[in-house]
Amino acid sequence: MNNKKVIEVLIFFSILFLGLIIYLTTINIYYKDEYVESSYNQRNSVQETKIKRGTIYDRNGTILAYSEADENMKQRRVYPHGSLYSHVIGYSSSQYGKSLIEKQYNQDLLGKNNVKSLFGTLFQNTLKDGDNITLTIDHKLQQKAAQLMKKYKGALVAMDPKSGEILAMVSMPDFDPTEESLSKNWAELNSSENSPFLTRATMGMYPPGSTYKIITSAIILENDLRDKIIKDDTGSIHLGDKDISNANGSVYGDTDLTKGFVKSSNVYYASMGADIESSLHKDMAERFLLNSKIPFKFPISRSKFETSHMGPLTCAIASIGQGKTLMTPLHLALMTSAVANDGVMPKPYIVSKVTDGNTLISRTSASTIAQPISSSTAREIKELMLETVNSGTGTAARINGIKVCGKTGTAENEMTTYDENKTHALFVGFAPYDNPEIAVSVILENAGYGGSVAAPIAREVMKTYFSKK
Repeated sequence: MNNKKVIEVLIFFSILFLGLIIYLTTINIYYKDEYVESSYNQRNSVQETKIKRGTIYDRNGTILAYSEADENMKQRRVYPHGSLYSHVIGYSSSQYGKSLIEKQYNQDLLGKNNVKSLFGTLFQNTLKDGDNITLTIDHKLQQKAAQLMKKYKGALVAMDPKSGEILAMVSMPDFDPTEESLSKNWAELNSSENSPFLTRATMGMYPPGSTYKIITSAIILENDLRDKIIKDDTGSIHLGDKDISNANGSVYGDTDLTKGFVKSSNVYYASMGADIESSLHKDMAERFLLNSKIPFKFPISRSKFETSHMGPLTCAIASIGQGKTLMTPLHLALMTSAVANDGVMPKPYIVSKVTDGNTLISRTSASTIAQPISSSTAREIKELMLETVNSGTGTAARINGIKVCGKTGTAENEMTTYDENKTHALFVGFAPYDNPEIAVSVILENAGYGGSVAAPIAREVMKTYFSKK
């Protein structure tokens, strides 16, 4: 009897021990980074007092953030370009924690992913240097983009459509990330209706408006509907209980795919969209990774496409980028890059390498995350985007001597009216046509028409890029 009880006790404690092993193993595999980076992890705070935080550079070696230490080894994080990188690098504060690059790459900046740094940190009397980070960002391009965006709320993303390197990423409004400014203005920044802490480039969710016609065009092309003509576009169409109108009520008459895209006819795309099976809409949206998490070591929202109860009206509204369809500016840049890159969507990245002095610790390699469309479909859409800039709604993006491809967008809050004070202005594009090197997405909140205000900003960013070559 006693032996039986002993065995039962041993079994009980064995189960507890096994459960503890499973629990600790699960944490180590799935939640290690989360716990290590947590602001509640006091070990981080102790170790940071012994490590001089690494320097952050742009792709050309320009210093974007660094740390200074006084004779008592007390550190101060310095951001030499003020608010310019508040939505890229973020902030590192003893009082408020960390954000963005400062948070996501905290272990690298402390040198804790460097084997040489694993010993001696806690028992030395001088600060050890953390590792340095080089971004894919081009400082001069970032400066130009921020200058152009300064008076707006919104975001701009510029990237290499082949490699996925982020060349510039701006969110407005921005803020001063220094410890002194945060201490002084934290409550005001947190309560502001302008949401200055929101990184709109990756977290902002916007109706894509007519830029989404790129995806709808892919449905049309891949289902052999390119030759279908919508008869007598009179400027509006009534579907269900909605009147869907062209911008300014423009009348285009008989309209095919080329005319519909170049003129950005809502009547054409809504009519086509209403006749296309909802399953085809869902499939193409999800091939472009809407409703999926974009792999990017950065806080990012998941773009959304409605997939339930899609009748003809819902399909029509989705076809012109309205309704419940929402995308981030980064996702729009990736959509555009897929067209520029023969149908292949690159994996976005913003950290190029981590170094310890002249020693390379790690480097990011280019890779892809999807191929939503065939190369032939991508080429046909490129032709449509080229003609849009040459003679359609995107002429404000033209650059002398460079073939620019683009698509304008004007996203409304209400389907029944085009009120310039209520619409978001969008533009997506890339250049040059023959061998794309830069893709740009621009979203300006409540700023008017994409062709008149967003396209010129994209043009100037691309001109700055090519002027540096």
